[in-house]
Amino acid sequence: MASFEQHINTAVVATGILIVPLHSAGLLDIHQSLLALSLGIFGTMLPDLDSNHSKPTQIVFKMSSIFLPLIVLLSIPYILPILYIIGIWILSSIILHYVFFKIFLSITSHRGLFHSIPMGVFFGLSTVLISYNIMDGDKTFSLIAGFFIFFGFMVHLVLDEIFSINVLGLEVKRSFGSALKFYAKNNILGTVLLYALIVTMFYTISLDESLYINLYDDIYEILGGVEII
Repeated sequence: MASFEQHINTAVVATGILIVPLHSAGLLDIHQSLLALSLGIFGTMLPDLDSNHSKPTQIVFKMSSIFLPLIVLLSIPYILPILYIIGIWILSSIILHYVFFKIFLSITSHRGLFHSIPMGVFFGLSTVLISYNIMDGDKTFSLIAGFFIFFGFMVHLVLDEIFSINVLGLEVKRSFGSALKFYAKNNILGTVLLYALIVTMFYTISLDESLYINLYDDIYEILGGVEII
């Protein structure tokens, strides 16, 4: 399994390479490019959320417990007194960090369902929904943001599989196949529910079909006329 530093360094390089042509084509401005880079790095930390003592778990949980309640509060249409907002924010952060996340770690196992391809799709779709429906983000960037979360997630899984092979010794470690997978053998029910949730989220995303077509055309031009599918 790759180290935390190797995951981050690889995500920075891979995400940066992907951002350059998108920025050159005008699909991302400088601020969106920096945000996309952050999302790619954040995405590569997500597969290790089920590891109790990993650095990604500590970083993601601390960031989420601080920023998620704030995002929700700022999205509320009615205005609350500033002291109320601060109080609710602090209380929500404490509950998330010391209650919800503790329960989450107690019911998950490392390299389980969180370390799978469908979970990456779930996080990508969640990002699209949050960006577009809650934060009123641009339609095109919402899709791109979701993709970069998924891309960072996949970078992590692929890197773990690469490190499970001893190329020089032509040996395959026991961890091979436990990262880049489509289901969790020890959690079939959870896998089925995850796929059902993914299908539901696809139907929930209310984006025009023309947006996908235009985005496809833009990427097609960036690739120099190479067919994507």
